[in-house]
Amino acid sequence: MGLAALLAACAPTPERPPDQGDRFTYRIANSPYAAAICIGRNARARDGQTAEERTVGSSSTEVIVRSRSGEALAVARVDHDGTFSNVAVLVTPAVRAARETFARQLLQGC
Repeated sequence: MGLAALLAACAPTPERPPDQGDRFTYRIANSPYAAAICIGRNARARDGQTAEERTVGSSSTEVIVRSRSGEALAVARVDHDGTFSNVAVLVTPAVRAARETFARQLLQGC
């Protein structure tokens, strides 16, 4: 095995958001930043969940919601659209029931 192959085998793989689950879209009257902070706050208010907010490009944000064990529960992407923001929430199969309710609870008050 060559050195390059050995180093590639040791390199961590980049984290990717889950690509399966149910998608829900919403339009809200907050900036992407304010919406992401609100979604993160709502996620952390739920028992056993954590949230990480991060910027994506110059006008979007993303919130990754995880269980305390680290399993991805949802990814919310917030994109700027004029005076509004479009929010796409991907709720993963780790949320076993009422996925649309879960998505709406993340955006409650946002």
